Amino acid sequence: MLIEMLAAAAVFTGAGQESAPQISGGPERVAPRGDYRDSCSGEYVNRGRLYADCRNNRGAIRGTSIELNRCSSYEIRNNNGLLVCGPNRGDYEDRSGGGGGRPDRPDRPGGGWNGGGGRTSVTIFRDADFRGASFRFGDEMPNLRNTGFNDAISSMRFSGTWEACSDAYYRGVCVTFSNDIRNLRNSGLNDRISSLRPVRGGGRW
Repeated sequence: MLIEMLAAAAVFTGAGQESAPQISGGPERVAPRGDYRDSCSGEYVNRGRLYADCRNNRGAIRGTSIELNRCSSYEIRNNNGLLVCGPNRGDYEDRSGGGGGRPDRPDRPGGGWNGGGGRTSVTIFRDADFRGASFRFGDEMPNLRNTGFNDAISSMRFSGTWEACSDAYYRGVCVTFSNDIRNLRNSGLNDRISSLRPVRGGGRW
């Protein structure tokens, strides 16, 4: 009788383990190891590429990225605002400071973080008063789902005029901002923003 009870308990425990929920899409979104985390923020992975905002030697923040398949044998580091691993150097994404930069990002249509001109950018913060995790970009973001900031923005700093919307693809409640906002609480968009895009010439894209 005791043996039968122990066998039944083992079956029950195994069934519970099999029914545990699985996290889908986890490996694609989790940023890899490396000491770049000490001086970079907003890191995430998209289509096999790591993106992050990294601080350079002068304290300025640079948008940068690197192909992960080049870093399988190396730890990823921040070298003066640029992601590197072993002998491999990444690319600047913000086109500022003479970094050259890439012409586009795979998840952001329209060409470049600065809309091709390097004159508009937005830095989003998880907490009010420009605190907490932050992320900066200069081109439209039609869907924040894979950035870790979807419905998680409480303050923003702007260069230029931007439109923020409560739903992806610029739907739902949309508000236009030209000045830094320390707290989104009174805008109706605190922890509700799912898409962002620059406004050119006083009109939408």
